[in-house]
Amino acid sequence: MTTMEPRVAERRRGVSEDKARRRLRWILGIIGLIAAVALGFWLIRSPVLSISSITVSGAELSNPQAAIDDMGVIVGIPTIDVDGGAIGRAIESDPWIDTVDVSVRWPGSVSVVVTEHRALAPARAGDGWVMLSRKSTVLEPVDGPQDGVFIVDIDTSATSVGQTVVSPMVLGALEFGSALRPDLVGDAVLSVDGDGLVVTVDGHIVRLGRPIDLEEKALVLAALLDTELEEGAEINLIAPTRPAVFIAQPEELDPQPVVEDEE
Repeated sequence: MTTMEPRVAERRRGVSEDKARRRLRWILGIIGLIAAVALGFWLIRSPVLSISSITVSGAELSNPQAAIDDMGVIVGIPTIDVDGGAIGRAIESDPWIDTVDVSVRWPGSVSVVVTEHRALAPARAGDGWVMLSRKSTVLEPVDGPQDGVFIVDIDTSATSVGQTVVSPMVLGALEFGSALRPDLVGDAVLSVDGDGLVVTVDGHIVRLGRPIDLEEKALVLAALLDTELEEGAEINLIAPTRPAVFIAQPEELDPQPVVEDEE
């Protein structure tokens, strides 16, 4: 019978125990990793990291909250499930929305800041009228122009809310209206005559020509009107650096024939 040297046997036992300890540490490491992942998964979807507040600011004519609710974003939903980009796109579908900024912050808040289009002027749209923003977006259909508002009497061919009008004449009209002095805006009606723009304001016909240099033309017009022009005078601002004013001449009465009395 062969017996193993005590030292060799001891060495083999030591090697086996080292392997067993390494195997145990590896198993414990795997168990710890699984536990950490499970804990992290629970924590990230727990009330601790869920949405606790939703704030919306800047909305007066639009309703961003409705878009947020439709997406199922409510207090209590896990923050990780909230897609700020998707919320922004949903809110932008409202024609009154100009810009939107959505911030999703950990551990659990959503902040929405919107800026709305500013209604500028009613404009023709086929047989009806629509309200246009400063950026030529169709905001809503309207019954027609009202007294005391800037009017764009140009057909936009706009057919749907949210559509952006690209007609150069309409864009020029809106640019001019935006630059016109506030006390003159409510009395202005802008239309097209031939290949140029014409505005009727304060009882004067003002020829603006092509839709260029409209801010300068608005400033020159305000300055001319401050000189108390004769009623009915026509103004030509096609070249704003050389404005011209034409005074309407009174119509001459046709001379009546003189009838001599017959003797």
